Amino acid sequence: MSVYLKLTRIHWPNTQFVQSVANPEEFPESNLPQIAVAGHSNVGKSSLMNALFGRKGLVKTSKNPGCTRLLNLFDVDQQLLVVDLPGYGYARAPKKEQNRWISMIEGYLVNADIKLVLVLLDIRHGPKDSDMKLIEWLNESGIRWLPVATKADKLSGNQRSGRLKEMSEAMGGLLSPLPTSSFKGAGIDRLRAVIQEELSREPDF
Repeated sequence: MSVYLKLTRIHWPNTQFVQSVANPEEFPESNLPQIAVAGHSNVGKSSLMNALFGRKGLVKTSKNPGCTRLLNLFDVDQQLLVVDLPGYGYARAPKKEQNRWISMIEGYLVNADIKLVLVLLDIRHGPKDSDMKLIEWLNESGIRWLPVATKADKLSGNQRSGRLKEMSEAMGGLLSPLPTSSFKGAGIDRLRAVIQEELSREPDF
């Protein structure tokens, strides 16, 4: 059953870590709408989530890619459940481990009542093959998603515009990535607004 709730304005700093689960079967029962955060290893997922929550250090960051190996759940203002998915595409991880992560991600997404998946992409590199496979799978599964370009502060204004256009074209031209910078806080308020709008959208029947 699709969850549709009239939300009040979300107070993002009122975010609490709930728990980590190793497989979708361990996911706790909840009536809260859910969004998932996905991205290639080392795309800046933890930093962006900390900026989104306005809670520095709540989501543990690491310079070593592939550190998120569980589904990490965060309750946002008792109105929203944000699920941090394992980073995919980490080449140094054993193939068996990579396949387990993929199976975990797909197993969660196909069974959960997801409102939106944030697909994080490093603006300097654009979508990789693993990103495109996820996007194709989301489209085939009928799951709504939003491309979010991370590390926008690493490029100049003209470079950003050009890269965003290239990234949009690479993904079929239907969606333009939302540029963000966790370091400078750029685009974070806009991302919050987009999420709030999406959660308040009446479901399609």
